[in-house]
Amino acid sequence: MDKILEGLVSSSHPLPLKRVIVRRVVESAETPLSQAQCRAMFALSTRLVLQGLDPFQRQVGRQVLEAYGRYHRDEFEAFFNRGLVLGLLQRGYGELSNRDPAILDYIQAGLRLIMSCPAVLELFELLQVEALRLVCERPPPPLCARLCQLLGDFPQCLPRGRKLSLAFCQQLVRSIAHFQSQGTREPELRLYVSQVTQVSGLLRSVWKAEPDTLLPSLQELFAIISAADTSFEPSVALASLVQHIPLQMITVLIRSLTTDPNVKDASMTQALCRVDEEKGCVETKRKPN
Repeated sequence: MDKILEGLVSSSHPLPLKRVIVRRVVESAETPLSQAQCRAMFALSTRLVLQGLDPFQRQVGRQVLEAYGRYHRDEFEAFFNRGLVLGLLQRGYGELSNRDPAILDYIQAGLRLIMSCPAVLELFELLQVEALRLVCERPPPPLCARLCQLLGDFPQCLPRGRKLSLAFCQQLVRSIAHFQSQGTREPELRLYVSQVTQVSGLLRSVWKAEPDTLLPSLQELFAIISAADTSFEPSVALASLVQHIPLQMITVLIRSLTTDPNVKDASMTQALCRVDEEKGCVETKRKPN
């Protein structure tokens, strides 16, 4: 079946005919298959999802993966294992970089299929470690937003324990500080804003679930905007965090900073100047052309 499907999607047959045959392949997913046959279908659908030459091939890969994974759950559980997921996250897939958001799309689809399987617990633990590693590598907005979407849908993958949870929040704040928009046209800016919103929204969720991470995260934010390093200008995306900070916590932060002997006047001045600059940038972007 996998050879037939592989030949079909790469053939020159009319697209409507291809769709009809693909539908029949998907409908036949409930037919009993050997473990080797299932693995071949999973391998092909994975390749189509991650390396399909066009949207049609990638769509076929997703349809086949979901259908065969649903009807042959035990076999998919054996295929979608720790080794596969770790390899995707650390080495990518073929020529596809491990920093391509498509990798996280595929992993999230796999998690949905094995949610009721015991092996998913091992993958949750793996992703807790890999999520922290990824934010430490300062992912660009598209990848960071995709990671946060996965973590929002599967909070079991968030780093656990106060130490790891706190490190994750602080590193995510650092990642936001490095965000830069990849374009200046309105569609590109809208996409960038949605990505920033996705990331800051996840931070809000973690702060709500783990209140002890909030103040250290704000202290990290202050450390970034008060730094005297002129070679690095923090992203205005940091302003997206302000709306998620409870007013009483801002009071606590100000009290902490004003009584800390390690916080110099110059650092406070630098922070205030950057806050004012970020506010000005945000207001400028909101003005109609």
